[in-house]
Amino acid sequence: MADTALAVLAGVSTRLKAFPGLVTYKDSIFTAVPQGAAFPYVEINIMSQPFAANDFSGQQHTVRVQAHSQSGSKKEALTIRQQVMAALDRQEAQLTIAGTMLVKCEYDGFSDCFIEDDGKTWQSVIEFQIITM
Repeated sequence: MADTALAVLAGVSTRLKAFPGLVTYKDSIFTAVPQGAAFPYVEINIMSQPFAANDFSGQQHTVRVQAHSQSGSKKEALTIRQQVMAALDRQEAQLTIAGTMLVKCEYDGFSDCFIEDDGKTWQSVIEFQIITM
């Protein structure tokens, strides 16, 4: 079984940057946030584990997308989260993962929005399960 985490990160990043509702943020979508990144920005992270079904095996990835905003309210962070949901949830036909077969991309039921400890940065979080083989 090949580790497909890098390919999944690249595919998700490409999809989000090209999605019409997120094109305004395309230069602020990162898999590694640079020091001093300007707000708002979007961060994509991944956790992976083996996946097996009766007739195939592959990897199950939990992809977490976090939006960070200092706009003064949670509205911008939630708007970005809403667009991420529209771009990824059950949009397998629109998501290209190089070198592997994409089985599923689905919202896993976890999302949140909160103000960070600095009292001025809002963060929204949403997670997806992506299965590749």
